Amino acid sequence: MKTNTDVINKNDLTDILSFKIIFLISYVVIFIVALFFVALPVSQKGWLFSGADSGSFFKSVESGVYGFMSYLN
Repeated sequence: MKTNTDVINKNDLTDILSFKIIFLISYVVIFIVALFFVALPVSQKGWLFSGADSGSFFKSVESGVYGFMSYLN
């Protein structure tokens, strides 16, 4: 019985690590894109981060990353 529990725990750790790696890469990419759009004279925040208009820049990037990652499931 213990070996089955060990296998399940190893798979959970692998999934958690994979999620964190994908989240980090996505965060960096979306952060760079958001910085580029902030430098433009026309604000693109309305369509880039639709649900996070009143939050800080970092919260809006995080919202964009979670929105992107929801498509991966």
